Amino acid sequence: MSRSRTTPNATRSDHPTPYRFLADYQTLLRVPGFWRMAIIGMTSKLAASMTSLSLLLLVSGSYSYGTAGLAVSCSTLGQGLTAPLRGRLIDRFPICPVLLSCLVAYLTATIALIVAVRNGGGATLICSLAAAVGASAPPVAVMMRSVWHSVTTSTTLNTAMALDASMMGAALIVGPVLAGWLSLSLSPLLPYAAITTMTVTTVALVVVNSSAVVTPSAEVGHWLGPLASSPLRRLLAADALFVMGVTAVDVVLPIYARQEHAAELTGFYLGSLAVGSVVGSFVLGTATNRLPRRLALPVLLGLFALGCAALAVAAGLSPMAALMVCPAAGLVIGSLFALLRTTGGDLAPAGQVTETMSWLSALDMAGGAAGAAVFAHLADAKGSLTALVLVPVLVVTAAVASWRGQARQRR
Repeated sequence: MSRSRTTPNATRSDHPTPYRFLADYQTLLRVPGFWRMAIIGMTSKLAASMTSLSLLLLVSGSYSYGTAGLAVSCSTLGQGLTAPLRGRLIDRFPICPVLLSCLVAYLTATIALIVAVRNGGGATLICSLAAAVGASAPPVAVMMRSVWHSVTTSTTLNTAMALDASMMGAALIVGPVLAGWLSLSLSPLLPYAAITTMTVTTVALVVVNSSAVVTPSAEVGHWLGPLASSPLRRLLAADALFVMGVTAVDVVLPIYARQEHAAELTGFYLGSLAVGSVVGSFVLGTATNRLPRRLALPVLLGLFALGCAALAVAAGLSPMAALMVCPAAGLVIGSLFALLRTTGGDLAPAGQVTETMSWLSALDMAGGAAGAAVFAHLADAKGSLTALVLVPVLVVTAAVASWRGQARQRR
């Protein structure tokens, strides 16, 4: 879809440099429909962030933790495998019937899952229904990234993506806490009441304002969709490696805390990383505008690699030293998620922005799963410090892939 974009030089001259940070957010606030889009985006992210823990607590109340964990894995697998297909449907067909069809299937699968758990259904049935819940989830959160991409200019796109990343980070903090409190203090069914209410609300808001969101493309394009683009394939590889690195840090730090007899710091480690990510993505929301587009992603990935290296060094000194470095190590995580989405939207073929964003989400899940499995094994077999040392190597590889992808695009 076409839209005009201003050049970075032009945007810099519009506002005095000392006020650039506030000016970019003020400009974003003036985008028509900003508050509606922000509410839809935040609500959809909060619902998604509650899903895994809600499912784990629901199933583990009647089954073993192994079965509950397998159900969560099946739900994630179902969501990841079908995300590109649902994104392609959003790009190529009217939004209302696609979202409503997904919503009906999602609600049906959710109700069937709850009934099966309450009636003591077999583990195979529980896992199959969990996969169906993930596979049918309305892709509102992913679609809103495409909406931001279509309604903003180059002045506000990075800021919008940074805000989106901040909202995702906040949702990942608030969502599990809310799901855990509702499930453990009141009822395992209440998180699902909250999730379905938020999901229905976001779909209804999109359907009511369907004329203001992304319109379907008449172009069919290559059957591979965005995967036909070499620069996009490299970007997807960089995204998977980056998320693998982020997940590695999340997995290794609790193991490190246990091995160093400082298990009480586990929550503080992960909380500090999350807070650093949220604050960093908000503060750095306009900073990437000052970097040439081809340099922004490799530079931020390089900074993340340096942060991970500093964390590994600090962990070698003491658990408290590692805690002090955690906020700095997480500072660019949110900004990188935002920039990967911005770059993906820029590289997306015409009419395939939502599918591209869906592929990025699918690679997030794949990278996260690989990072958790590989680095948990490394930390257990070789020690957590060895695992932490290898994380910067992984992130540097992601930086090289992103650099080569954008260099290929320029040629």
